[in-house]
Amino acid sequence: MLCPVMGKTMAISTGELEKEFPGMIKMNEPAVDIWKWIEQGREVPEIYGLYAQTYDIDIAQATSEVDSVVAQMTEAGIFE
Repeated sequence: MLCPVMGKTMAISTGELEKEFPGMIKMNEPAVDIWKWIEQGREVPEIYGLYAQTYDIDIAQATSEVDSVVAQMTEAGIFE
């Protein structure tokens, strides 16, 4: 779940996930966008394009950045 905390957006674990990840992660704007797109059910290749368009970068850079953020979220136990 995303929640505003003192002017920052935080990912907070809830439900079953809370047993494995009892904490919060500070999210920057690009990470929040990626999170929201994933929650909307968008596929990763589509997210690359959205990210490239949103941040006015080429698709190679978008792919690298999205993959990095998703890997960090996966490593933190946010996504499987």
